Amino acid sequence: MAPPPEARNHADGPVYGHLVQARDIHGGVTVNAAPAAAPVPDVSLDPPRPATAVRGRHDLLTTLREGMHGGDAVPHVLTGPGGFGKTTVAAALAEHARTEGWTVFWVRPDTILPSMLEVAVELGGTREEADRFRTAPRQAARWVWRHLDTAPRPWLLVIDNADQPELLDPENRPGEQRGWMRSSPGGFVLVTSRVDDPALWAPATVHRVDSLQGPDAVNALVDHAGERELPGAEELAARLGGVPLALFLAGRILATHGVLFPDADALLAHLDEDLARLDELSAPLVTGEDGERRLLSGVWELSLRMVGERDAHAEAVLRALALLGPRGRIVPLRRLPLSGLIDHVLAPSEEPLDEAAFARTVNALVVHGLVEVDQRHEEVGLRLHPLVSETVRARLGADDTRLVVGVAELLAGQVDEDPWFELGAFAALNALASRVSVLGPAFLAETGLAEATAHIQLGQFAEAEGVAGAARRTAEEALGPDHPLTLQARHLIAEGLLFQEHVSEAEREYSALLEDRRRALGAEHPRTLDTRHQIALVAGMRDDWASAREQHEEILRTRLRIQGPEAAETLASMDALGYAAMHEGDLSAAEELFREVERTRERLLGREHRLTMNATYKLGLLALRRGRPSVARTHFLSVLETRRRVLGEDHPQTQLVRERLDGVPRPEPRNAGNSASG
Repeated sequence: MAPPPEARNHADGPVYGHLVQARDIHGGVTVNAAPAAAPVPDVSLDPPRPATAVRGRHDLLTTLREGMHGGDAVPHVLTGPGGFGKTTVAAALAEHARTEGWTVFWVRPDTILPSMLEVAVELGGTREEADRFRTAPRQAARWVWRHLDTAPRPWLLVIDNADQPELLDPENRPGEQRGWMRSSPGGFVLVTSRVDDPALWAPATVHRVDSLQGPDAVNALVDHAGERELPGAEELAARLGGVPLALFLAGRILATHGVLFPDADALLAHLDEDLARLDELSAPLVTGEDGERRLLSGVWELSLRMVGERDAHAEAVLRALALLGPRGRIVPLRRLPLSGLIDHVLAPSEEPLDEAAFARTVNALVVHGLVEVDQRHEEVGLRLHPLVSETVRARLGADDTRLVVGVAELLAGQVDEDPWFELGAFAALNALASRVSVLGPAFLAETGLAEATAHIQLGQFAEAEGVAGAARRTAEEALGPDHPLTLQARHLIAEGLLFQEHVSEAEREYSALLEDRRRALGAEHPRTLDTRHQIALVAGMRDDWASAREQHEEILRTRLRIQGPEAAETLASMDALGYAAMHEGDLSAAEELFREVERTRERLLGREHRLTMNATYKLGLLALRRGRPSVARTHFLSVLETRRRVLGEDHPQTQLVRERLDGVPRPEPRNAGNSASG
């Protein structure tokens, strides 16, 4: 029997989902479900809390607090490279604001829309309005800022890591304040960014955050290590360049691995010449989803990736600078000729490199805090922070062979001008070649010999002997005893001995080398003539100037015939012959030779080149022998100025010309005998 009609539209028990009740159904049934509520993005507006005292930022924090409490009419922006402590400064300001009773909102650009909507909700906006604005970011910004402008209590808004400014406003310059970054009567806005471009942020007040110096760097390291006394802290902090992130990582290592590293000296000894080990040791200690960015390598790579997305040449230029300018050494722009970069350093690209493109590349690296522009002695140069340079080099490997070899070729194609610069560059290349085996033994030996040559030019003869010895072992083992690189290494070893005044030992080395070079290269090969030149110098050091002059004359005739009058070696032989003639008393012949060398070098190298100045120095010596002290003094003053600048105050050649100058009698004042007395 069928149930009564009223029972047919009745349901008992719980119902899950949708229940449709109908007495009679004719045709199909459509059920439209109500739209599910949009999930609320799980964003955090809480600032990080500094774990230790904030060191070295007192003046900056004072300025920010004054701007915050004084109702500054524009936002403030902290800029600087990654890892230099911008977020730490912002967090310290946020802590101050919280203790003053201000509301603090901390947002990140990658979640800027949901974070700012959440700010408005906390200030009284409804969740329904916020949901409605999620797909209309420009209307959302106006809605959010209306709530911020009329907030019942003062607030601090920190937009942290705005490294892609377009996220703050994809259509306008952030400084125009039409997007998420604006000033407000209701509170204070602080932005942190790697992009150090005042024109981009104007009229905002921009503060550059630099590395920590001296005691501030030491105290930051000690704070992170949790130690009251930390032997070696000064040396380790200096080695880390005062970079706050590096100090933090080193402190974490010291705090965690006290058995392995009982003090800073122990950690410094472990790091030695490879700061990449800092990342290896600290990686397990850095937690959180952004842990990779808190490693040194991750920080620089992130900055470089941001630049590379906009500039095809930036990465290669930065890596070349890391090789050319280690330990913070300035790379003059003249050492980066466009033709050399195109031929040797840059990978093939659809974007041509001309003067304008190169300027844009350099500017992009500067703006992102990877490179600084330095101008000294009326010359523009580029400088990497030592830690940036070292970290970039540490990541070079087999895949970068073309670039590394290209940098070496770029250097080899330039006439040496600054031995300090060349020493740093070739030492960096040689160290890299020792680590990257694919570069091969010939490259390792070549860079070692170039480094040894720079040591000799700087008067560092013992160092030259050691580096050349290592190059000789590499070349002899891999290439054989008669290979030109092996023979050149022997030549430099003997040169180091000679200028350390081990004359007899050097003479024996040169004599043996001369026979081997004659046999392997030929009697008139330029390198064979180099060895003969050195043997003639030995004769002069033994005061046998007649023999020295005779040998130099023969060598010069051969060089003029084979290498020509403008070859560097020909000019060196001419200079040595003039010196021997001067010591024999043939001053006219000496002057003719010195002036020819000076004229040719000035034309080829420039008046201020150190080799041109060497000829000028010889003319000063000649003037002394001729009894012309005022002429000698003029020459020596010119040489002293150049040697101070190029070689440094303590270089033996600088000291030598200073001593010569001190020995030249000063001219009497013209009116000294006419002064009235009584």
